[in-house]
Amino acid sequence: MAVKSSGTSPEKWRKYGEAFKAEALRLAGGSRSTQAAARQLSISPKLLYCWQ
Repeated sequence: MAVKSSGTSPEKWRKYGEAFKAEALRLAGGSRSTQAAARQLSISPKLLYCWQ
């Protein structure tokens, strides 16, 4: 039986430091749109929502 991979493995996941997360949340808080802040930081809006 074959296991289907989603294409991303834990070894390839990016790790973000606490300083980056704090800056991202500051940007999202000062922005009208969390999605715009995520786009500016080149991260997924879903990730930014999780951090909030």
